[in-house]
Amino acid sequence: MGRMGETRRILVLTFTVVALTIVLVVGGAIWKLFDVGAAHMDDGSIDMAVTVMLALAFASITGLWICYGVLDSHFDDLERLRAAVLVASVSPDGRLPPPREELRVDEVSRVREAVETLILRRLFPSATPDERLTAVLATLEEGILVVTDQGQVSLSNAAARVLLGEEPIRVGSSAFAALERDDLVAAMGDAEAHPGGAVDATLRGVDGQPWLARVYHLPGHSGFVVRITATPLADGEVRPITRSGVIHHDLSLHDSLPEAAADDDTPLFDLPVFVFDSETTGLDIHRDRIVSVGGVRVHGTRIFHIANIDRLVNPGIPIPAGAAAIHGITDEVAAGAPPFAAAWPALEPLLRGAVLVGHNIGFDLALLRRECALAGLPPPAPPTLDTLLLAGLLFPGMTDLNLEVLCRHLGIDVHGRHTALGDALVTAELYVRLLPLLDAAGIKTLAEAHAYTRKATHLLARQRAMGW
Repeated sequence: MGRMGETRRILVLTFTVVALTIVLVVGGAIWKLFDVGAAHMDDGSIDMAVTVMLALAFASITGLWICYGVLDSHFDDLERLRAAVLVASVSPDGRLPPPREELRVDEVSRVREAVETLILRRLFPSATPDERLTAVLATLEEGILVVTDQGQVSLSNAAARVLLGEEPIRVGSSAFAALERDDLVAAMGDAEAHPGGAVDATLRGVDGQPWLARVYHLPGHSGFVVRITATPLADGEVRPITRSGVIHHDLSLHDSLPEAAADDDTPLFDLPVFVFDSETTGLDIHRDRIVSVGGVRVHGTRIFHIANIDRLVNPGIPIPAGAAAIHGITDEVAAGAPPFAAAWPALEPLLRGAVLVGHNIGFDLALLRRECALAGLPPPAPPTLDTLLLAGLLFPGMTDLNLEVLCRHLGIDVHGRHTALGDALVTAELYVRLLPLLDAAGIKTLAEAHAYTRKATHLLARQRAMGW
């Protein structure tokens, strides 16, 4: 914001000089009027002249102030537009975040529309090869599901979603929410071991419904294609699946996660981070316990949805009704879950070598260390970055730094809130959108980001008062 700030300072100085000039000129005229005009004018004429000059001076300064307000408002709109363009550079859909308030139909709003149109045309040109390939896949008269080695859904067509359910096979979710784990894992193993890379299998849905399928191992890539060829009927006959035309996919889920190695000089755009969140029995870091852990790995501005954790934990103490009302985890729900120590072998590799990121991350880290100490595990001590502190410095005019408020400000779709993984995924989207704003503010490395957050003294004081 350097040049914008310099322009504003020049504007303030110019208007101040002009206003002072008006005051001095009018003041000098009034003094001269009393000093010289008294010999030639009566008191009434002098009073009238003084009133007219004061009125003209007031009108001039008022007009000057209105002009300054209009120009200052334009600078605010331009600054918001600059920030929006930076955020759009890492947004998956290329759209600019919504303005804080309804913009006037003026030059800035027209520039905003033009910039967004340019971004969308560059990101999503018409009739791209991917778009044509999607249209070809949509013509298949069978359910198509692509899953990663871990069973995470990376592609589904409409027929598969009709058969197995829209939510269970949503892109990024686990296919085991729709199909029995043992059946699918066995078929995937058989396909990988088979010389032809494909096997026929009967896959049961979680409701017990059997599906005739053919499972293919992707040659030269990780993952599998599950082709549901027909719907089995009670009498043994089969019914072809009706063709439908919508493909949902994110094949980047098959990409390998880069190795994590961060130090103070690592650029933020190359920084490996683990965005973490926990649901707990309360807010006392000395007495409360974790009931759920969730997190996802991020490298630079890329979120690796495949590298995530979502585990329910038995806290070993009663869950207060107030806490359960927020995250929905009751004593009955947690009763069958394993203790924290059982989740650690899956959680620790995601932490290793990465920077721990979260919204009020100090709280989650304090509870994480407490759980490790109670389980006899070495307490983790990763470097951290707090999205609340970063946002508080980048948006000094915002008084409410709640996660949902910040997401609305940056145009982030809020979903799955008040679950550990849901909050971690939303926080990851927030963190990624803050990176270009940090870069524009001259914050480029992990060390510079740490130094930057230390400037949020009032927010840090509030967190220390909470014991974090």
